[in-house]
Amino acid sequence: MAKLLCLLILGAACGLAQTVEGSVFDAATGAGVGGAKVELLKGGDPLYETTTDPGGRFRIDNVAEGDYAARYHSPDYWLTAGAWDYHPFHLAAGSSVTLKGRLMPWSKLSGRVVDAQGIGVANAPLELTGAGMTIGGRTFLRTSWGGGGGGQLSQGALAMTFRGKTDAHGKFEVQLMPGAYGLSVVPPPDLKPPDPGEDGGALAWKRTYYPGVDIAGAASKIVVLPGGEVSGVELKLVAVPAHAVRGVVLNPDGTPAPKLAIAFGEGPRSAPVISKPDGTFEFPIVAEGEWRFSAEAQKGSVKLRATEWVEVAKHDVENVKLRLAPLLTMRAKVVMPASKDAPTPTLGPLMLSLRGGRTSREDDLGLPGVAALAEPDANGEFIFQGAYPGVYRLGPLLPQMPPPYYLDAVRVGDADLAVQEVEISSDVAITVVYKTDGGSVHGKAENCASGGVVLVPSDPARRRPVFSRSAACDSSGNYEVDAVRPGDYYALAFAGNGPVLKLDDALINQAVKVSVRSGEASSADLRTITKPVY
Repeated sequence: MAKLLCLLILGAACGLAQTVEGSVFDAATGAGVGGAKVELLKGGDPLYETTTDPGGRFRIDNVAEGDYAARYHSPDYWLTAGAWDYHPFHLAAGSSVTLKGRLMPWSKLSGRVVDAQGIGVANAPLELTGAGMTIGGRTFLRTSWGGGGGGQLSQGALAMTFRGKTDAHGKFEVQLMPGAYGLSVVPPPDLKPPDPGEDGGALAWKRTYYPGVDIAGAASKIVVLPGGEVSGVELKLVAVPAHAVRGVVLNPDGTPAPKLAIAFGEGPRSAPVISKPDGTFEFPIVAEGEWRFSAEAQKGSVKLRATEWVEVAKHDVENVKLRLAPLLTMRAKVVMPASKDAPTPTLGPLMLSLRGGRTSREDDLGLPGVAALAEPDANGEFIFQGAYPGVYRLGPLLPQMPPPYYLDAVRVGDADLAVQEVEISSDVAITVVYKTDGGSVHGKAENCASGGVVLVPSDPARRRPVFSRSAACDSSGNYEVDAVRPGDYYALAFAGNGPVLKLDDALINQAVKVSVRSGEASSADLRTITKPVY
């Protein structure tokens, strides 16, 4: 009898089944999302999968007990991928779990690119630039033009660029997250040149920024509301006066460099010209503005390159000199003290951005500078590939190390690449210095639950993502930011989810000043900043 009872108990235990059920909702309307894929993942791999019914409901039976993360996916919604979209939960033996998933509907932006006569421009390269949204203390930006990504809240100021093209009629359409976006178009290289101006002077197409200007600083943002649509956007290509640019290409020893291709502009904007036997060249039509002219040559096993920024304004430009130079040897060494409290983190890539030109700045909506990228070798050192003489600054790929490490400086001689642009014309050694003696800031941020706190250096030169630090608020609004580089900061608290805001005087005026000292804890109680709708 006892054996029979034991078998019955064992059979009942074996018959216990774990169930995961729930619903997936549209975050904007509250309606159920039918046809959404629901995945249960373990260690990042999907083990169970189902699809919601027309009302957004789902159920998965016979799920093994354990720890899982739920992921929801629908082509009509953007909160669909990435580790920080997962919703972790524990499923105990003989239990069931009810989940509620919220998907954010795509917004939509559509319009047309036209020439001066209002005719659609086919295959025109478009660039869309935005900063994204803050969700659960992290930043995200995704579009249907090439995916997207997420990052720490302190990295929110970094704009991401997505690229697309117009169709055969000059039309375009993109699905994107809500936010404020910059839009620009690069004239396709095969586009017929504009007719001459009223004075008979030559005109040329130029990169055009919304709503129809040729200078990035004069551009306006397009605001796209959650789940909304902005349609009928018309971007008319700008034609500006054009002039000739003449110059010469020189070898490293100063002799003329014949039969070399010289190009200018951003990407394949114009057909290159070939230098003459005496090294001279001429571009007969160059739009007014600031342009980067470049040439390359191969001398045996050595690759040479020349780059020069030229401003074209009101008249022809003469005597431009492009002097070829070989690759630089740029090595970087990371100095990082060992920490008793944490293992030495894995080093990621380093990137230097090639700068130059009066109007070439990080807030430009256009293409970033050519980069010199370095990956750590077996000894943990970096050797930059493709670096030529030029003006450089630290690129956005410098990894922000986890606590207790913080970036102190990136030394090139007496200069600090982390806070300034540096002209590098010969082989150099770069030292990336991390330290572990940072301070911390803690306190309470009113109404900050599910939001976050960002510390922004008061020194404008250090207002870069690698020097900012952030932390999420807990359910009571408490926060603590660790491994902060000693110095003075503005502390800003942001409540909940919303658009990433660019740091400006209006935000700084709402911040609390706090001083961080080495190895010490500072406190600052904050009031959260109410974000505008957009």
